[in-house]
Amino acid sequence: MSYVRFNLSDNDQCISGDLHGSMTDPLIASLTAEPETIPEFKSALRRFVKSESDWPPLHGFRGPEDLEPFDAGIVAIDLASRTVGFDTTYSIPCAAGRVRVPCEFADEDEAWIPYKVPDDWTFVESMALYRGTRNAKRNDRQRRAPFDARPILFGRPMINCIATAISDMPDPNTDDIFADIHADWLLSRRKDLRDRSPRDVFLEKQHSIDFDLQSRSLQWSITKVCPPPLPKDSLAYLNAGFGTHEWVLHYDLFRYLLADAYERRRSGGHVEIEPEILRLSSLRDEWLRTPDTEISGRTPLEIIDLERQRINIAMSANETLIDENCPCCIALAEDFDTPMFWFLDGCNMDDRFEFSSCKTLDEWTARQSDKRLAREFEREHRESVGHAPRDGR
Repeated sequence: MSYVRFNLSDNDQCISGDLHGSMTDPLIASLTAEPETIPEFKSALRRFVKSESDWPPLHGFRGPEDLEPFDAGIVAIDLASRTVGFDTTYSIPCAAGRVRVPCEFADEDEAWIPYKVPDDWTFVESMALYRGTRNAKRNDRQRRAPFDARPILFGRPMINCIATAISDMPDPNTDDIFADIHADWLLSRRKDLRDRSPRDVFLEKQHSIDFDLQSRSLQWSITKVCPPPLPKDSLAYLNAGFGTHEWVLHYDLFRYLLADAYERRRSGGHVEIEPEILRLSSLRDEWLRTPDTEISGRTPLEIIDLERQRINIAMSANETLIDENCPCCIALAEDFDTPMFWFLDGCNMDDRFEFSSCKTLDEWTARQSDKRLAREFEREHRESVGHAPRDGR
């Protein structure tokens, strides 16, 4: 009782086949790449299962759908509705867990890494529930087909918001006006975002993408090989959500354009909206394509594209040297044989709810309270240590 019948379906086809039950984990983990079609799923599976090109893991799968259990049970995955149905005694499909990956160039033959599928996947424990859930979710997803929000969040709507806000400012010297204008843009619901705010869209998949990038960096560190990226023609890339890197870079871009528009208004008086939109659009394009030493000499567009492909930004140990004259630092760099990774964390962003990664105000308030308690504890600890007797009693 170790084989399981697997069904895999998208909007156009369904295939099924029987595999060892141990394949459940890599098949589910492949959903972290957000495949929408069976070819995209097969591409995502390469991250977790090594195979010869002429003998891929799903080589024996054929149509049509077959929801009858075999041996140890059945697992059905519908990409179109993001639904997993199962009835198995072998390995229970889970939205989060650990998966084994091959380690051809590492000390060990295999390693385990964490995975977490996106939150919009539904897992149900029967084929009857699977059929019903699949049909309902397919209809819902067809009404809300994924789309790329970047033309709105980085395009004319954002530029228009900046130009209009600066033009309408009654007093160019108002304190905190930049943060207020930026916050208003992030929190305002828009019809072209399906009645969501820019902030809602930015944070919708941030945790999922960040988790996947962390998992990929761990896999790269262990295996010495960069995990396969998302194909640039995949729907997951074309309609990609936003990770922390793009969230932070959008913040920097918005403030850069806001500051430039403000200086022009202050020095030249009244600003015509349409010419200003064209000018700021050109400035945006230049900023996105200009290498920046603050982001390892890469352009913002390069950073964004790597995140959309789920490619970690790797650095050699030598690139991370803080002091080139420190013997310990040099020795540590020479000893490392795994890549080190570069991440943006948003530490430069205003400490306000609107610019945080918290989805609700209550969550942000709780975090602020925790920070205050931590600061108070640290202060009291320093004071107690500073007044302690020299003998430590």
